Amino acid sequence: MNASPFLAPEEQVLCEVRHACVIRASRAACYAKLTTPAGWNAWFTASMFIELRPGGAIIFEWKDWGAGNFSGGDHGTILSVEDGVGFEYSWHPDVPEYATRVRLALEDHPDGCLLRVLETGFRNDELGLHALAQSAAGWGEALTLFKFQMEHGLRY
Repeated sequence: MNASPFLAPEEQVLCEVRHACVIRASRAACYAKLTTPAGWNAWFTASMFIELRPGGAIIFEWKDWGAGNFSGGDHGTILSVEDGVGFEYSWHPDVPEYATRVRLALEDHPDGCLLRVLETGFRNDELGLHALAQSAAGWGEALTLFKFQMEHGLRY
């Protein structure tokens, strides 16, 4: 059996989640917000841990999140880090038996910076497709919350 937490390519749906958002803040400020627990807790999590190095842990906890008042958590591994630009990590959007890859990347933009999210590796079955749809909607919401936090200091 494959010891990797990721699915083989033939088990994955070809679709991926892609979002991008212009943030009226510097790339350095956005990177700092994305790479610290306090930064994430200001816009996305109730509690968060990040060990920002390849092989490091990333742990998310939510309490009464969103319209459904979700409480729970997830964990993953930092896969790569590009200092000042972004990082990639694994997590489990539907079931713990496999992980998807999430890449957060910042680019300079005339109005501040552009934050891009790419999530890949969803299982090609009913649960995986549901997770794909949930992540697509969720990342859209999350980027909006990140934008409002960075530009206006507003918290969810």
